[in-house]
Amino acid sequence: MLPVIGDYTFPVEAYSNDFRGKSTLQAVGGFLMQAATRHAEERGFGYSFMLQNNRTWVLSRLVIEMSDYPVNDTRMLVSTWVPEVNKLFTERCFSLSDSTGKNIGYARSLWAAIDLETRRPTNILDLQGFKGFIHGAPCPIENVHKIPPIKEQCLVESFMVKYSDLDVNKHLNSMKYVEHFADTFSLEMYQQKDIRRFEICFMAEGQYGTKLDIFRKAEENDTFVLEMRNPERAICSARIAWDSL
Repeated sequence: MLPVIGDYTFPVEAYSNDFRGKSTLQAVGGFLMQAATRHAEERGFGYSFMLQNNRTWVLSRLVIEMSDYPVNDTRMLVSTWVPEVNKLFTERCFSLSDSTGKNIGYARSLWAAIDLETRRPTNILDLQGFKGFIHGAPCPIENVHKIPPIKEQCLVESFMVKYSDLDVNKHLNSMKYVEHFADTFSLEMYQQKDIRRFEICFMAEGQYGTKLDIFRKAEENDTFVLEMRNPERAICSARIAWDSL
């Protein structure tokens, strides 16, 4: 039987790094999503199984805390496990280490299983054998805090959802939200600081051909709240906290 905690190693290559030679936040998030996908698939409750049952996993919330970022031509180890599950949501945690074995971050995520036709949540507890992979290993970071809506009109970016933005469900890829939020900050910001904590809440799906606007508001201590909106409503919110290099 497979262990409840899955360990996955990923090469840190130039195409996933920024001008500093460090992995971008969206690249780190991509490693997390790959680890989650492989862990679930290997244990019989991944994309293939869900598709056969007319369901799919949808990411609802994600928080990433990084003490450092992996650099070019190294490898990153991602360990992932499921600490909790209820009828509507399952939590998934991650631990990140660099090629020397040093811990460089943690992440927590919340997932729902939705029906592909109705797009409504389904009962996760009826997935046979799923509860056998629950593990109570601690994850020493807080969950996503409440992110307040932005009431002021402080538009920082707009874009159209195009082909390269889409995931397997033909909606805006979860890491594309991260990428567009990260791109609202200047090059000078990245020269002086790193993103230490990133929180994101997904509320609706970004549709192909839709114009999306990003709004941003500064809080204290180099922390910013961001919101992504389509013409009718907010579809995603995030909070980014920076720290000096």
